[in-house]
Amino acid sequence: MLNRRSPAPVAVLLLLTATLSACGSGAPVPEAGLEISAPAEQRLIALTDLDQRVADVGHRLSAANAELCPAVRNSAGWFLHAASQYSPELRPFAESRFGLDQDLPGLLAVPEGSAAALAGLRRGDLLLSVNGQALTRGMDRRAADYAGVEANIQRIDLALAGGPVEIVFRRDGDDRTAILTPQRACGYEVQLDPSNELNARADGKRLFITTAMAGFTATDDELALVLGHELAHHVLGHRDWHEAEARGRQTQTIPAFNGAAGGAERQADRVGLYLAARAGFDTAIAPAFWRRFGDYNWRVRYPGWSHPSAEARARALEEVEAEISARRASGQPLVP
Repeated sequence: MLNRRSPAPVAVLLLLTATLSACGSGAPVPEAGLEISAPAEQRLIALTDLDQRVADVGHRLSAANAELCPAVRNSAGWFLHAASQYSPELRPFAESRFGLDQDLPGLLAVPEGSAAALAGLRRGDLLLSVNGQALTRGMDRRAADYAGVEANIQRIDLALAGGPVEIVFRRDGDDRTAILTPQRACGYEVQLDPSNELNARADGKRLFITTAMAGFTATDDELALVLGHELAHHVLGHRDWHEAEARGRQTQTIPAFNGAAGGAERQADRVGLYLAARAGFDTAIAPAFWRRFGDYNWRVRYPGWSHPSAEARARALEEVEAEISARRASGQPLVP
């Protein structure tokens, strides 16, 4: 984790049962439109645009590092959502903007180069069936609920585990068909957590990043630094999950990595920088990011019982960046 403060438990992606609040403890909401005073539709647009950015960076990290992850899966690379996930306040705007219909999964984000993008799918498409098996629309319900769309997504994931799939989807009122050939990727979902906490975390199944933390990152390189750190916890075996078959995941044997001394957080910093570098992100920004984060947030400015100080992390990452540069210069593979 990047902060000693843990966010409220998050069960699902974008389960917006309450309005987004302005950030507390001096934490900003850098993305315009997320303020509580903003109209609901404007908040929804700002939040879903942030989803696209997280999806883009998460996809690159996952695809580039599949060989290093202990759990892998066949991935479409998309972010999915459904009308039933949204609060009554936001649901009408989500339905209008994305063409959502109850529990049917819609494409919230489609990263460039992902299997979904290569199949011709795009943001706003609504999934109707996979391999001839209709997805379930579900029933009308007022309260936000994830169970229905989760069952649909699990059906899709299990189909993708078998290889290419035939997808029927709706776009602008027309039903269309596409053949989607999944790509090998790390077996961990990336989810945006609507929260004013400057935080990110991994639980063995997923990577979470809060809206405040994602908004704080000024560039995709900084966002990759944060997500790469959380992915590294999985690569290093700090977060375990043994239900690989539940979502079409497969386990694989990977070599032991040199996490270096200093505890789990320092190890994840080091390996995470390698993961970001392997995905083509600029890792030279890491020390400056940690110094900026420490200047802004006093909770990471000083060491904690499990976390080094921001300055100590910045200095350590300067050494790791030099190591990565040396390996590149000598033509060695970037394996931590």
